[in-house]
Amino acid sequence: MVTVDVDGVSVSIASRSTEKGEGLVSEIFLEPRGICREHGSSQFRPGSHQERINIPTTTPVVYGSYDALISDESCEALYIPLPTKLHYNYVISALQSGKHVMLEKPVASSADEYRQMLKQASRSGKFLMDGTMFVHHPRTNEFVKSVPNATRVHFNFTFDGGKTFHASDIRTKKDGDFMGCIGDLGWYCTRMGLLVFSGADGNILHGLVTDVQVTRFELNDEGVPIDAECLVHFTESRILSFHCSFKHPLNQTVHISGHGCGYTSIITDAILPFAGASLMYTKVKQDLTQYDEIVTNETEVIECDNTLVQEVCMWRNFNRLTRVIDKESTLNSSASIADECWWSGDSRDVKEANSIASYSLLTQIIIDGLMESINCKGSKVKIMP
Repeated sequence: MVTVDVDGVSVSIASRSTEKGEGLVSEIFLEPRGICREHGSSQFRPGSHQERINIPTTTPVVYGSYDALISDESCEALYIPLPTKLHYNYVISALQSGKHVMLEKPVASSADEYRQMLKQASRSGKFLMDGTMFVHHPRTNEFVKSVPNATRVHFNFTFDGGKTFHASDIRTKKDGDFMGCIGDLGWYCTRMGLLVFSGADGNILHGLVTDVQVTRFELNDEGVPIDAECLVHFTESRILSFHCSFKHPLNQTVHISGHGCGYTSIITDAILPFAGASLMYTKVKQDLTQYDEIVTNETEVIECDNTLVQEVCMWRNFNRLTRVIDKESTLNSSASIADECWWSGDSRDVKEANSIASYSLLTQIIIDGLMESINCKGSKVKIMP
């Protein structure tokens, strides 16, 4: 658990023990990341990784427990990357203590839990946002709107974890992130489909998804999904299909297509972008000629500025929205689950904050449905509007 100031800079870290926290600080903030110790003090190396990502030059405070950090009144916001089953209690406690919260995905053990978190955020007048980075980069907004009248999205998001990963990683443990590849990789796939078929407009999410199904899956010895083929059916016969797996080579490719468009939009680095001053996606048009025996191929490459990488974009948005909610939103003791208006105010920023929360909630609802499909041996599961 990490405390950040309103500029997204780490200032303190909490762990299950002081020793673990100090070990993390040493790994991130000292020699490996651009800090050298001279005469007992931390010295900043110009041009280092630390300078590029704006890590503070002072060593963060280390707390020996999560509760100690949450109770520190000087902290404004928390980043909580704990295992999913631990989210609910710590998020509720942090919000009740007057902290804004950035939360790792999947956001909760169930959508009902996340609704309760959002209700507490509303009561406390504090922002709760999931840490899905790719949605904050300008390329994503362009890409999801690049195919008019999109009807199909297909996403392959896989990586080969290897023996050590499968033996010990929290994402393979029923007592940790028990949703496995569905909750981890499938979260990104689901969010991408929601963005495409909503046109990145959070106001039309209600009733957008009809049913979900896991058509093929593999569970490990603890019953955690490690490989799955999934379908998410949207209104107007639109479909998101995706393969998420901890057993296949790294692949993060998205295809968007639609009726009458003539081309397919493709990203090959959707979630973990390639390094560089710009990111790109392609529009590929193929046609049959010579009695349908020869294929012609036209490719258009669209470049998007990457001066601010997606992590920076996310933290800047979090900073901006926390400030707006502190300024504009009044404490709301009667937050409505039905209208999903968690923070009050008429500004575009407050509406954006509510939209982000709605996307997170619907993503969790879909993930819950996919897990239910697995429990029902691959049956279709209806998603209630």
